[in-house]
Amino acid sequence: QKWAANDDNIERHFVSCEQVGDYVEARWQWKRGEELADLLYRIAVRGKSLVFEIEGGSGKATGVDLGYVSGAIQPRLLRVPYFNVGSEDSSILCSSGVFVSSFLDWFYTASSGFDGPTPTADARELRLTSGCVYQPASDGKRNNLRERWILTVSRQFEEVLPSIPTPAIPADHSAIRELIWYDIPHLESVAEAYVDIYERLRSFRQWGMDKLLVVHPDDVWHDGDGRTALSLTASADKGGDDALLEYLEAVGDLGYPYALCSSYGAISPLDPGWTAAESALRPDGNLAEGGVGRHLLKPSRAAAIASDHLPSLMEKYGARAAHIAVHAATPPWDRVDFDAGVERPASFLATLQAEQSLLMEIREDMRSRELVAVGEGGNHWLYTGLLAGFSSRMPGPRPCRQPLLVDFDLRNLHVAEVHAGVGSTEHFFQGEAQIPESLDSRSAWLDRYLATTVAFGHAGLLPNPSTWDLPAIIKAYYLLQHLQTQYLGVEVASIAYHRNGQMLETTEALVSGAYEESQVLVTYKNGLRIFASGNWARDWDVQTGDHSFSLPPASFVALGTQGPIAYSADMGSGRIDYAACDDYLYCDTRGNRMTIGAMTLSGAALLRHQNWEIDVYPVLCDGEIAVEPGRLWPERRLPKLRVLAFKDEDDEPQTLSANMSGDLVLLEPSDDVYKYRITLPEWMVEPGQ
Repeated sequence: QKWAANDDNIERHFVSCEQVGDYVEARWQWKRGEELADLLYRIAVRGKSLVFEIEGGSGKATGVDLGYVSGAIQPRLLRVPYFNVGSEDSSILCSSGVFVSSFLDWFYTASSGFDGPTPTADARELRLTSGCVYQPASDGKRNNLRERWILTVSRQFEEVLPSIPTPAIPADHSAIRELIWYDIPHLESVAEAYVDIYERLRSFRQWGMDKLLVVHPDDVWHDGDGRTALSLTASADKGGDDALLEYLEAVGDLGYPYALCSSYGAISPLDPGWTAAESALRPDGNLAEGGVGRHLLKPSRAAAIASDHLPSLMEKYGARAAHIAVHAATPPWDRVDFDAGVERPASFLATLQAEQSLLMEIREDMRSRELVAVGEGGNHWLYTGLLAGFSSRMPGPRPCRQPLLVDFDLRNLHVAEVHAGVGSTEHFFQGEAQIPESLDSRSAWLDRYLATTVAFGHAGLLPNPSTWDLPAIIKAYYLLQHLQTQYLGVEVASIAYHRNGQMLETTEALVSGAYEESQVLVTYKNGLRIFASGNWARDWDVQTGDHSFSLPPASFVALGTQGPIAYSADMGSGRIDYAACDDYLYCDTRGNRMTIGAMTLSGAALLRHQNWEIDVYPVLCDGEIAVEPGRLWPERRLPKLRVLAFKDEDDEPQTLSANMSGDLVLLEPSDDVYKYRITLPEWMVEPGQ
């Protein structure tokens, strides 16, 4: 039977109180009937924080409830993206210009798990976090209470946030800094599964998307039967090892690094070497379930198993990257072992520390073999810096509706590792009823997804090709690929929020509510400035130096020290999408005929040039594309040029007569041609040869 701490039948007897160092220690004994619980309280002040420690309980405590705040004047609960307790973002209270945070120390607790904030029946009662629970181990005994509650009050927002420790040896994410991530969606258990994926990747490569990290799902290893990657055998229904190895060799021939999924959170009776002793236990002593046909793997065994398994996986399948699922995707209290026979049963801190050690060992082992490890994110702030990167699913309900409060992510997590996307588009827009079943490149939903990715300083994550058309995939890739190399791993210099023509620093923006406009300026220490708008209705007009532009809802502008790098905004002639670097020029004029660099067009196109060849990819064009080669080949008298039309990368191109108008080459896009190449006559030797 359980009783609430405020039960009228509980007797509370004061025992002693004394000062020990800078703590005040008080001892109490609680009694109800024949049940006794001895408790030690320690109270101290650290700066602007009240630190309250509680220990003891004689194994009788079932949890700690941190209660609620009442009587706050004009209170506002602030959700902090990427600082979450499970599926819920932690809440910071803002009231009358004062910020209040309330946390249990996750590096001190002996509990089985934390609870996120839960609403109370009275709207005037504000819960910041709920507290923790103590479940019994398999022998029926609970851990003694051990908690540290930190209550911080400050007029500066950053002072009420926790400091996030990072490893002494930072993660090396140079190998993936320029890569856009493509998370392959669920694979059907059919023989053609890899064929379909390969053809899609081949299409991406044909369109010049050559800097992709191809991340495979865990169903490469199973057909819904519960098997895990620990079996080191590919899904039988998808063709087994022969089909997977053939497919991976073909992906490698495309030039793509690929990551294979592994996880050390579950084990299956179908895996080799399975014994029930490897499974974690539930409080009732039964094997803990870890999914369909699976059991939770003991966290204490994960590192030993991974040290043998992961090198074998990489070697057998020739992967250059591993994608570690589960561990940073869900909170560690989802994987607690209640086996009374282990060293620290029923402790989520034991799981957290075991997983932190596991990921660090994986990172260093992979680095020693010039490989890279990335992970599935969502609760990755607890594992900061332990892998080279995480897919960064944004927690909380209706993520796309959350204001662009970017400070915690950019100040605490950004430099430590690469973060990709803000979750899949399906997750990011969950709960939005207006989204159509098929989406295109000029959808306001794509605009919002990309603007949010840029605002948080994340790497690109391609939308699901099953839902989005190819022009949308191309736009997402080219708008972000070069841009992300300018901010990934770069420290932030300042963050400011816009409202009514004023730029406000974070604390002022939160107190005034200006941050809810979701119009933010992030300045990086290399001089890059990101203007991003997540507003749903209002434009943001910007005048900065020689540049003036308007940011409509769901838009961004990236200004480097030499001018615009990429944008999806109105630079004076209507909203267009633009990205330019030494490797390519991408633009979408969204129906307006305009001259962008060396191209004049109406619609979307990609231009790449090197070695006296200009490749033009009509993505979504209305009418002819005029190209001015002289702008790309200055100080050279041009002869009559050739135009080659490519219908498939593996076929010989068709030679066309160049349709010239003065210094312009005119191209009329055809549905069966994906690329036109403007090049020198065959008889002409390339300059310098």
